[in-house]
Amino acid sequence: MTVVREALTGLVRNRARAALATLGISWGIVSVVVLLAYGEGFGAALERGFRGAFGDGVTIMFGGQTSLQAGGERAGRRLRLRLADVDAAASAVPLVRAWSPEYIHEVTVASGTRQASYLARAVAPVYGIIRNEPVLAGRFLDAEDVRLQRRVVFLGSEVARKLFGAGDPVGQQVRLQGMLFTIVGVQKEKIQLANYNRPDKECVFIPYTTAGQLWNTEYLNDWVYQVVDPAQGARATTLVREQLARRLRFNPADERALRVFGSEQTEKMTSGIVLGLKLVLGFIGVLTLAIGGVGVMNILLVSVTERTREIGLRKALGARRRTILAQFLVEGLVTTFAGGAAGVVMACAAAWALSPQPFLSELLDDATRAGDIHLVISLRLLGTAAGVLMVVGLASSLVPAWRASRLDPIEALRYE
Repeated sequence: MTVVREALTGLVRNRARAALATLGISWGIVSVVVLLAYGEGFGAALERGFRGAFGDGVTIMFGGQTSLQAGGERAGRRLRLRLADVDAAASAVPLVRAWSPEYIHEVTVASGTRQASYLARAVAPVYGIIRNEPVLAGRFLDAEDVRLQRRVVFLGSEVARKLFGAGDPVGQQVRLQGMLFTIVGVQKEKIQLANYNRPDKECVFIPYTTAGQLWNTEYLNDWVYQVVDPAQGARATTLVREQLARRLRFNPADERALRVFGSEQTEKMTSGIVLGLKLVLGFIGVLTLAIGGVGVMNILLVSVTERTREIGLRKALGARRRTILAQFLVEGLVTTFAGGAAGVVMACAAAWALSPQPFLSELLDDATRAGDIHLVISLRLLGTAAGVLMVVGLASSLVPAWRASRLDPIEALRYE
């Protein structure tokens, strides 16, 4: 307790210097916390953007071209998927929870005098769940639409806006390639960072059994499946490849034979981007905090110089080196952690004031603002900042404390 009392007395005696050192540490902690919070928010915004395109554990598989010989078949053979192929593969792999075929075709969509070319996606009802198609009005496709091959259509949000403006199109009819289709639902605006062929808001969705009335549906453009556990995505893809390899006679190790893309691939991509950004932002923040630590060290060194005679007198009266060392360490650590506490409060206020920051919403013209960056300060982030602060505090206090403890009492008493 004596050491702590002496340390606090020294800080009060030099309160102006201590305040400046505390301010430097506070600014450093604000930099660390706010920049790391921005990195966390950036990662969350990217995740929301990709989740709008692909649900959890979702994979989209396309036909490709073989690059390896297998079963007497030459390399370079084009592979195209049929509905029976993917049905058999999905049925044989228990890890596949739900799946949908997908036929894609450019069609002319007309309502009254308005018409434009959009992408028609012929899919199963479960597609709306696994591909995250939110409903603004009406409903998505259902099993009866598929069974009865109904001419019904679900409009993407952009299609509905351009054809019907602010009106409610549910129940009205549009012409697809000249055929009348009844509108059963409209998509709610959603953020979508990735897409294949075209964003969902610029598409119309019809039952896959109805697509044959509009174009040739012998081959699928792709099929979409969702696994029971996102952690099993890679295993499920391997098993699906093996099943399709038996039917289509290609080497299951041939990754070019079937192309895949989905939530697993986007997660790897975004995690690399976010990690790189966090490292850069964290380095900048830590560097700022280190500069504040240098300020603390300089002020403590000045304090040691000014109190040289006092230190010499205490050592002459029997004070041990470890006592002197502990006193100056406590002074440095108290300054550091007082600045850190003030910095955390300032960082929380800054995060509240700066949130949200525009990012994907402006990039993708998303009126919902779901892609904005929100600076969220988590306990894990504060724990990281506290760990960095502890290292900086010890490093900046140890040099002056060591110097003070090593002073020769006779030379110190002679110091002018």
